Amino acid sequence: MPKLKFNHALLLAFLTGLPGALVNAPNQAAGAEPANLNVQLGGTDFVTYCAACHGVGGKGDGSIAEFLTIAAADLTRLKKQNAGVFPRQRLIGVIDGRVEVKVHGPRDMPVWGDWFKSEAAMSGASNAAQEEIAGARIEALVDYVESIQE
Repeated sequence: MPKLKFNHALLLAFLTGLPGALVNAPNQAAGAEPANLNVQLGGTDFVTYCAACHGVGGKGDGSIAEFLTIAAADLTRLKKQNAGVFPRQRLIGVIDGRVEVKVHGPRDMPVWGDWFKSEAAMSGASNAAQEEIAGARIEALVDYVESIQE
C-alpha cells in the first residue's frame, strides 16, 4: 500500500491548533523532509496518546503500565520480533482498529483512527478531510514507531 500523499503543513496546523499555523507551517515544513516531519508529528501523537501505556521510549513501561492486566507491548522490538521486517500494515490496522490484539481484549486500546477523525470533525473538517487527517496521523505515528526500532 503506498503512503498517503498529504499536505504536511495542513497536518502540522491541525495538530498544533494555532491560528497562525496555516500561515507559518508551509515555511516551517518547506525545509523538512516529509519522512522526518512525519516522525516528528508521529512522536507528538505518541507522547500524547501512547506513552501512558507504552512509555515515552516505547518499551512498555508507561506511567499506567503497572495497572494493566496484561503488559503493554515493547514497541521498540516489533521489527526484531518479525524477522527483521517492520510490520507496518499490521501496526496501522491495530492503531486504526481493524486488527484486534489479545492484549487489547475487545478494543481496550482506543481505536485511534476513530479518535483522530472525531478530533478533525471538531475542527469543522469535511468527511473526506477527516479520513485524510486520520490516515495521515496514523501513518505518522507508525513512522515514529518504526524510527524507535532497536
